[in-house]
Amino acid sequence: MMKRIAIALMFSLGAASLLAAPAYAVPSEVQAKKETKTVTFKTSIHCKNCVRKINDNLAFEKGVKDLRVSLDDKLVTVKYDPAKTDEATLAKALEKLGYKVEKVEL
Repeated sequence: MMKRIAIALMFSLGAASLLAAPAYAVPSEVQAKKETKTVTFKTSIHCKNCVRKINDNLAFEKGVKDLRVSLDDKLVTVKYDPAKTDEATLAKALEKLGYKVEKVEL
């Protein structure tokens, strides 16, 4: 009987230590991948259909995390993962849709 109690106590302590274990730290190389960059382009958009066209297409480019299109300012601001894409690739994607593109420093 005493042996069963000792075994049960060992199992319960082992399970408790697993539940109380701290979450592991995210390695720095994984954290670096989560960093994003932002680029803004002045474009030749002129109507709501242009805005829709950019939103429908550029949002699906590899690495794009967020996309803002301003018809009033004719600006396209893209937050992206630099490990998956770059400014030149995003500019080419906009040009492929038929727009003139110029990088803007804000």
